[in-house]
Amino acid sequence: MLDIQREPRMSEAIQARLRVMVALMIRELHTRFGRENLGYVWLFVEPAMLGLGVAVWQWLVQGSAAMPGDLNKFSFFLVGYILFYLFRTLISRSPTGVAANFQLLYHSRVTIEAVMWARSVLDTAAVAVCVVVFIVLIGISFGDWPADPLQMMLGVALMGLLAHGLGLIFLSCTAVSPGITDRLVHPFTYLSIPFSGMFYMAWWLPGSFQDVLLWFPLLHIMEFVREGQFGRRVPVTYDLVYLLCWIFALNFIGLVALKAAKPRLEG
Repeated sequence: MLDIQREPRMSEAIQARLRVMVALMIRELHTRFGRENLGYVWLFVEPAMLGLGVAVWQWLVQGSAAMPGDLNKFSFFLVGYILFYLFRTLISRSPTGVAANFQLLYHSRVTIEAVMWARSVLDTAAVAVCVVVFIVLIGISFGDWPADPLQMMLGVALMGLLAHGLGLIFLSCTAVSPGITDRLVHPFTYLSIPFSGMFYMAWWLPGSFQDVLLWFPLLHIMEFVREGQFGRRVPVTYDLVYLLCWIFALNFIGLVALKAAKPRLEG
C-alpha cells in the first residue's frame, strides 16, 4: 500500500505554531534571565522599577500642585511610563532579534517572524501584568480604581502591535547597515517621548499643538489608555481607525521589508 501523507489540518498547524511560540518564549526567558526561576521575576521588576522611579520623581517635582482634571499624579505617570517602556523595549531590542536566536533558524519550523512575535508577546504580557498589579495597588492605596481595566489592557496590546511593526522595520534595516541602525534606534526612542503623551494629555495643549501631535499614533494609544484609566473625568482625543491603520501599515511594511532582508539576515 502507498503511504500517502495527508496535509495537516488548520487546527493542527495552528497548534504546532503555538507550540513553537511557547518554546521560543521559554528560551527567550532562559537567554535573557538565566535558568533560575527567580531570574524570571526581572521580566516584571524592570518595568515596575522604572515606572515607579519616574512616577515618584514627577510626584516630588510637582509637589502639592494639582494636575488638570485633579488626576492622581502617581497613577498618571506610572501607567504612562510603563506603557512607553513597552514601546521603547520592543524597538530597542528588535535589531538583535536574529543574532540572539540565529542557531534556531536551522529548524524548519522556526522562522524570524516567529522569533520576533515570541519576543513581542513576552514583553507585552509582562507589561500587562505590571499594569494590572499597579492599578490594583493604586486602587487599594488611593481608592482610585480604573474606569475600564479591559480598555487599558487593549491599549497595552495596541502598543505592543505598533512597536512590533516598527521593530520589524528596524530589524530589516540591520541587513543593510547594522551599525547605523543600532545608532539610530536609541535616539529614535528618546526623541519619541515628546510625541508619546507620556507626561501630558491632548486636552492640556493649545489646539494647534494638538493638531500636530495627533498625527503621531503614540498619543492616540496613550489617550485610549487614559480613558480606560480615568473614565469620563477627563476629555480624551483619539481615533481608533486611524491608529489601526498605522498598526496595519507598519506591520505590513515590516513584513515586506523582512521578506526582502531575509537572505542577508539568515546568511
